[in-house]
Amino acid sequence: MRARLRCARPVLAALGVLFTAQASALSFLPWENVRITYDDFTYAADGVTRSVGILMPKHRAARAPAIVVLHFNLGSAPSMANLTEIGELARDEGVVILLPVAADGTWAHNPTEVGGNDDAGFLAAMIDEYVQRYDLDPKRIYMTGYSQGGNMTVRMACEYPEKIAAGASVAATMRKSLARQCAPSMPTPMVFFHGTDDEQVPYGPGIPSLIRDLTGVGALGAQDAARYWAEVNGCSGDAVRQMLPAPIDDGTSIQLDRYENCPPNRGAALYSIIGGGHTWPGVLDFVPVAGITTQNLRANRAMWDFFKGFSR
Repeated sequence: MRARLRCARPVLAALGVLFTAQASALSFLPWENVRITYDDFTYAADGVTRSVGILMPKHRAARAPAIVVLHFNLGSAPSMANLTEIGELARDEGVVILLPVAADGTWAHNPTEVGGNDDAGFLAAMIDEYVQRYDLDPKRIYMTGYSQGGNMTVRMACEYPEKIAAGASVAATMRKSLARQCAPSMPTPMVFFHGTDDEQVPYGPGIPSLIRDLTGVGALGAQDAARYWAEVNGCSGDAVRQMLPAPIDDGTSIQLDRYENCPPNRGAALYSIIGGGHTWPGVLDFVPVAGITTQNLRANRAMWDFFKGFSR
């Protein structure tokens, strides 16, 4: 039965279907010793009620850490949870996983967007509420996102850095419109995961990147984004580069650029998936047109190893 359930994951992720709260609660894949629930959260500033999926460890400690996980464009809480298999961190590490859903399925990650929802304000208010509601550790709230959710994670680090102790962006970098006006009140450690063959969000400069610039959706290259946040975090010198072991012959290899000369409780890093596509490293290779999903790195584990070194 478990194998058949796993086959549903790529369907959910590929379609990006928006579910009702009841249907969504039934579509999460199960994890041992993890209770799956759904909340509705009304953001007072705009009166909009948004859904939040919750993966709660059954035997968690008081003041547990939490990871806010932001879905891709037109995604949902269960499709994001099932795609990333992020429930393993609830099961193995006692981390509470919060999966909020954007009001219209699209995160307002571009600060120059006209008429966009106040998603940054909503996420900040949700974190405050859930810290109290679920007795979470306010000093150990982390955030990650895939694609558009990765962009939203970076926006939160610009506008509400006090709410998150560290962030991770997968298959996304940083919108240039955001980089021009990002002025965080404090640094936020950031780690990026990006495939060099990502055709949705180009890894570096070139014709695809230029086209995105001309159409108003330009983003920093992956190495530039990591360097940007290294500077925000006060890291000096170049990143230390190493090639990680690649035991799986799937056409990918992993290059880690880590900024090591940083003040205490600060940091930045980039995992470059050589040959990887617009995918979440380490999970099922769910949509071939998105490119290769490396099996030589598990993003969940790598980001948790990064996160747990930081607190507010």
